[in-house]
Amino acid sequence: MGYPPDPIGGGEEGCTSCSLRVSLTMSAPPPPPPLLGKKLPPVSKNKKAPAGGASLQQAISGSSSGTLPTVRAANFFQEKSAYGTGLSNQGATCYMNSLLQTLYLTPECRQLIYAWRRPSESAGTFSIPFQLQRLFARMQFGLVPSVETKDLTRSFGWEEGDSFDQHDVQELMKVLFDALDSTFANTKGKDGDKQQGQDTMSINNLFQGHLEDYITCQTCGQGSRRVDAFTDVPLVVRGMSSVQDALVMFNTPEILDGDNKYSCSTCGSKQDAQKGLRLVDLPPLLTLQLKRFDYDPATWRRVKLNTRMTFPMELGMAPYLATHTEGAHMYDLLSVLIHSGGAMGGHYFAYVHDVLNNQWVKVNDSQVTAITPKDIEAMYGEEEAPGKSAPLSSTNAYMLVYRRRGPSTTTESKLTTATFQIGSEDIPHDVRDEVTKENEDFMKERDEYIKRRDNLSLKVLYGSDSTVININKFQTLSDAVDHAYASLSSSGGDQPFPHARENVRLRGWNSFTQSPGDIYAEEDAKKTLDALHFHSNKQLILETREPGGEFPRPSTKIIIRAVGLDQSNEFLAPMDIIIEKTAPLSQLRTKASESMRLSGPDTCRLFRLILKGGDGAREAEEMDATKNDTTLEQLNIAEGTVIYAEEGDICSAESGIQQRFDSERFMIEIGYNRLDEKAYDHFISVDRRKPLRTLKARIAPVLECPVDTFKLCKNALSKEFKDEDITIQEAGLFDGCTVHVAKGSPMQKGQLKASFLIHVPTVEPSLPTQGEVTTIPPPTLKPLQSLIISESQTGAELRALLLPYVKESGSSVSDPACLRVREKLGSRMGKILRTNKSLKQNLPNVKDGSELIIQVLDAPEDLQNDDMLLEVVRFRPSALRVADMLSEKAELVVPNASTAPISGLLPLLSQVSRNPQIGPSLVQVTKPMRFMLADPFCLFSLNWEVDTDRTITQSPWYMTDGDIIAYKDGAEPDWPAIVDEESDEAKEALEKRKQATTAAIATRPKEKGVKIYTQYDEGYEFMSEN
Repeated sequence: MGYPPDPIGGGEEGCTSCSLRVSLTMSAPPPPPPLLGKKLPPVSKNKKAPAGGASLQQAISGSSSGTLPTVRAANFFQEKSAYGTGLSNQGATCYMNSLLQTLYLTPECRQLIYAWRRPSESAGTFSIPFQLQRLFARMQFGLVPSVETKDLTRSFGWEEGDSFDQHDVQELMKVLFDALDSTFANTKGKDGDKQQGQDTMSINNLFQGHLEDYITCQTCGQGSRRVDAFTDVPLVVRGMSSVQDALVMFNTPEILDGDNKYSCSTCGSKQDAQKGLRLVDLPPLLTLQLKRFDYDPATWRRVKLNTRMTFPMELGMAPYLATHTEGAHMYDLLSVLIHSGGAMGGHYFAYVHDVLNNQWVKVNDSQVTAITPKDIEAMYGEEEAPGKSAPLSSTNAYMLVYRRRGPSTTTESKLTTATFQIGSEDIPHDVRDEVTKENEDFMKERDEYIKRRDNLSLKVLYGSDSTVININKFQTLSDAVDHAYASLSSSGGDQPFPHARENVRLRGWNSFTQSPGDIYAEEDAKKTLDALHFHSNKQLILETREPGGEFPRPSTKIIIRAVGLDQSNEFLAPMDIIIEKTAPLSQLRTKASESMRLSGPDTCRLFRLILKGGDGAREAEEMDATKNDTTLEQLNIAEGTVIYAEEGDICSAESGIQQRFDSERFMIEIGYNRLDEKAYDHFISVDRRKPLRTLKARIAPVLECPVDTFKLCKNALSKEFKDEDITIQEAGLFDGCTVHVAKGSPMQKGQLKASFLIHVPTVEPSLPTQGEVTTIPPPTLKPLQSLIISESQTGAELRALLLPYVKESGSSVSDPACLRVREKLGSRMGKILRTNKSLKQNLPNVKDGSELIIQVLDAPEDLQNDDMLLEVVRFRPSALRVADMLSEKAELVVPNASTAPISGLLPLLSQVSRNPQIGPSLVQVTKPMRFMLADPFCLFSLNWEVDTDRTITQSPWYMTDGDIIAYKDGAEPDWPAIVDEESDEAKEALEKRKQATTAAIATRPKEKGVKIYTQYDEGYEFMSEN
């Protein structure tokens, strides 16, 4: 679209909270009551906001779905934020969401939308005001944390892909307001007549003021004046420190003098004059657009100005009006629409003052949170500081909306005098009923979700019997005992349970050791299962006692399993060690030494497993001698813990157990093929920390061939692994992957296989005529030879290697210095390999499989390291024939290019032109994109007045070998001169040039602007059907 640029949408998606109200009875939502005595737990912000924009009533919205979807993301059921409802981002609709939230939180706008009445139930699906009513009603009275906007964008006439187009919020505001006013003006009743009152409704009247565009002669005081409407005031950012300064600049007139004098009809001659704009009257809602998007002539790029520009919370506009008029001119800040990003894309969100609740909020797509005045001040932008290297923050205010304070005397803004108590009675009854029904369905669905979420499935054992109970985690342990007792009692059929309820209890069960576990204290009976850290699939046993007796006492001893290694480094069967849970580690060391027949406790090394890293791999951690006096309980060694024991000095470097687990941790299985076979049906286990040559050595015996007769590739189509010293993991191989085995001698590290092409110059290409856009044909590149070369070879060595092949191709060249070796960039030639530099140093982008170009010269050449070879072309804007507008192509060597200023090119280009009339002072240069050479008219739009003090290798050109520059005679006009005496042929050529100019302009793609269609637009019926 046009300037300013389109931001890339896709803001932060999150969820907030929801109220539990079902009916619409309040004008503002009360604080949400608790759900089952508990708040819903937070849900990861990485989950997308739910898609719930479709209506539940097809008769109203025309949606195809009749019920809410049964599967929801967990964040859909979170509580709605106490600060408001979010809007889901459809893809790139953050700009729209920011504007809609601003309109919704502006009482005048919300009341205006609610006041509209649709003429019939059939006029709903594609009615923009109706869809805004539904959206605003859901935001005000709905229960979901964020609302979909798909029904609204469908009423815009948008297709699904349109939601991914990037647009500017200022442009959307103007288009949306015009579409709304068009609908208001065309709304008709059931009898076909316009509905009284609705055709005079206007949202533009809330945002629209008037300004005067004037020119005043400084001699006679007369001039021209025109009053225009405006919906926003554009304010310059560059060079301004505050909105107030920018408003002064907005009112400052331009002086027309010198060659730019005003032709005054009163004076009958050209006179000095003042030309400018001045504000005549202001709207109830004043929008100021900060012109942060600008054009940088130095870099020829669109840029965003992130410099600091303050704006007040209270703005007095009286000083900026053309004349003082009656009425209120004090404004309060209502909304700050913020752009985060650069000139070519970014994200929109907004800080908005919720007037009805007197709360500033941040609305960022589906997230709505409270903010402070400091947050607003942070959107001024950063102060540029001398010596600061870090770039300025790209998040700052882009558009400001101010709301007029106090009563207004203008008839257009009577809504501002109302006391805003916007309740359910203000909403059309069908919309009210729809939202009520949605809330009821949402509550039912959320109750079911909470029931599923909070349910625990517990397995309870009793003797040889068992049962599974399902219970809410917020119920108590006592409730769980009741459930288990009732379930086991009923499982016995007619036989009563042998024990009374007061003589049973639940106790933990260790399924690993098949032994009783945790005992819960009496006070735990009143605690919730959640507080006791119960989880689904937890196993318990039901213990019993005789009437008046005691439950089984917990044992003070625990069983620990000890595992050792045999001589082949394989694990032995575990041995059980019975020991007091309060025993010190030294006692466990003694018992393990005795059980496993080691030399003694002083040489008994004990290990336990810990998880290492994020891959779930296990590592053996040694328990050293400093912990010998620490109890097993303190070391978290409990019933069923497995320890590993071996003979050796405690905490010595070598450990068979650690090596065994390391080997298990790093061992992977890789599949491979036999030579001349395609199937990867052979497998080998190897440590991924080993070098590739180890893998190759392990495969060689299976292939029955030496390691230097085959090579390994990642797959059949990829290049071989040349560096066999890298590890298997560094090579990108992993457990379960395959490698391809291919015949052939492997290349060594630093070698690469390159294809060489010989450059064959072509005839000068014909340029487009009569407006045709053609592609300039690239030079012919003839395949020469594929060679294995080394990254360390210099330009001189490589040229000597290539000379025989060039001779065989039919060239008469005999001196290697007559060859240029250049990298291939697409279809053109790039950097040149210098004589004394290696391939790796000079052309680091050349890799295995790259193509290089050999250019044959008429004479030997020795380019120095700092020399640069450029292509130059002369631009002749006054050429009669389009084909002659680009001519005199040549190559130009620029010495000492790293320090050469652009001004140093001018004498060289003057010599290239071979025209003594084009002196260095007349030469103008620019750097075109290569595709522009196919359409010479593109060069008119380039910046020809560059800063000649800049070096060619720095901003804005960043020139390298093979780049192209265009030059022209600065005194040459932009249009061919022709006189009546010239031939008919010349006149015909001029007419063709005119046609080419028109065609070139017509074929340039136009940027796409935002478009909203209304049901009253021509062809809208066709769009809505599709």
